[in-house]
Amino acid sequence: AAMNDQTQPRLALRVKAQREYFGLGKDFLERGIKNNPDRPQLYEALARLYREKYKDHRRASEFYARAAALPGAATYDRRFSAYELSYWEGHEREAYQRLRSLYDEGEQERLPTLISRLKFLED
Repeated sequence: AAMNDQTQPRLALRVKAQREYFGLGKDFLERGIKNNPDRPQLYEALARLYREKYKDHRRASEFYARAAALPGAATYDRRFSAYELSYWEGHEREAYQRLRSLYDEGEQERLPTLISRLKFLED
């Protein structure tokens, strides 16, 4: 929304406002996790923030993994953690092993994105 603010004609100030909003969201989620460490949804939201806004695949993978380790976590959290790891340069081997392990768990894990990431890492 900050990038589309018609009242602010300068791009640099729109970018600055956008970064401030991202920081507020990150702070909000970190405080939420501190007060509710057993809520996988908060870790997922922080992982999405890192993935979509900061383009930080390492941190996104880490927070999806933390979410996956908690009771009540979504079944996709482990898979998303491996996906994000596969985008983190220098960790392709570990990502491949995790994705392959998920693939080997059975048909329910053999989703198109998982297969395409495996193929990409094999090349």
